[in-house]
Amino acid sequence: MIDVENQVYTELCTALRAYNSNIATSSVFQNTPSQFPFVSCEMIDNSKSLSLADMCGKENGADTSFEIHIYSKSSNKKTEAKEISQVVDEYFNSIGFWRNSYVPFQDNETFRIVLRYSAVVSKNHITYRR
Repeated sequence: MIDVENQVYTELCTALRAYNSNIATSSVFQNTPSQFPFVSCEMIDNSKSLSLADMCGKENGADTSFEIHIYSKSSNKKTEAKEISQVVDEYFNSIGFWRNSYVPFQDNETFRIVLRYSAVVSKNHITYRR
C-alpha cells in the first residue's frame, strides 16, 4: 500500500504552526475538539489506482483522498477559519492535490469548514491530479 498520510499530516502541521503556533491538530476526526482553533487531517481513501496499474496488477499508484476539518470559536470565527483554510489549500496545492469540496458549517458557538483533497500518488510519491 502506498501510504503518505504521516508525511502529509506532518508537513501540514508545520505549515499551520508557521501561520499560527496556537492551532491544535489531530490526525483523526474529532467532532468536539477541546482546543480552538483546531484542524484535523485524515486520509479517507487509499485505493489501488487503475490509471497506474501494470499488467501484473502491481500497485504503482494509489487514489488518495484527505478530509480536513477546521474549527474556530473566536469572536471572528468565520474569518479565522477561512484564513486557516487558505493555509491548508496552499499546502495541498503545493503537493499536487486537487480540492474537491469546501463546505462551511456554523452553529451558535463554532464555525467549521470541511475540505476534501485528492490525487493519485505513485509508489515514488509523485502526485498526479485525478
